[in-house]
Amino acid sequence: MSVRTYVSVYLPRFDWEVAKFSDYIQPGETLESVRIAIGVNLDGKLVEADLSDPNTCHFLVGGTTGSGKSEFLRSLLLSLLVRHSPAHLKIALVDPKRVTFPEFERMPWLYSPVVKDPDRAIELMAELVAEMEFRYQLFESASCADINAYNLKSVKQLPRIVCIFDEYADFMAEKESRTELEQSIKRLGAMARAAGIHLIVATQRPEAKVVTPIVRSNLPGRVALRTASEADSVIILGGKQTAAAYLLGKGDLLYQVGSQLQRLQSLLTEKIDLYWDK
Repeated sequence: MSVRTYVSVYLPRFDWEVAKFSDYIQPGETLESVRIAIGVNLDGKLVEADLSDPNTCHFLVGGTTGSGKSEFLRSLLLSLLVRHSPAHLKIALVDPKRVTFPEFERMPWLYSPVVKDPDRAIELMAELVAEMEFRYQLFESASCADINAYNLKSVKQLPRIVCIFDEYADFMAEKESRTELEQSIKRLGAMARAAGIHLIVATQRPEAKVVTPIVRSNLPGRVALRTASEADSVIILGGKQTAAAYLLGKGDLLYQVGSQLQRLQSLLTEKIDLYWDK
């Protein structure tokens, strides 16, 4: 009995085509799901992830300098803002390098001012854990299992909270802060989905001492842009997945959910204009 095998070969296009954000996502409020844009597949179709899904409720994102990580995070954030009002969605941003989210610092979706220092980052994560526990107390009193059931019964709606944590490695230098952050990620990763709180943790240095097993095991969704080494690719994607080290950069990425791995191109937003009622 013969077994047929095949090999897939990806060849880069010489005529680069930009996946513009405005060509794939149009404004329009929705309350049915909380989807984030991941990228465009080889067929030119937009691939999104539903944060209410247990397999994609929290994300680990890795990519080295020039990989397009910052643009990926910005397009992901915009895909949330154009679909959800500030009353139904709150965003917590951690930006230690102070260059990833400058246009978003005064938006009404903010859960708190943009976090830029380690002490405040630890406080923010502790606040999110406390908010999660408070919400579970509300659910228990209302005999509800999750945020969707609670919002259907309650007059006062609870907004979903998405925390985008850029350059996680910058907060891992000291053992005390590393332990506190890991424990918060562990609590939130294990329990926060039903409470409507979601984590997106990104780093350009996905080394073993930074992205520890505790962090990896509690962030089921994975996005790998180009990494600096095969070892970094394995840290993000697991197993023996070294392919992220050979991506082209500029938003070329691998999206992993469970055992499925897709190659996508991140969306690009050339200009960000945010308008809201003052």
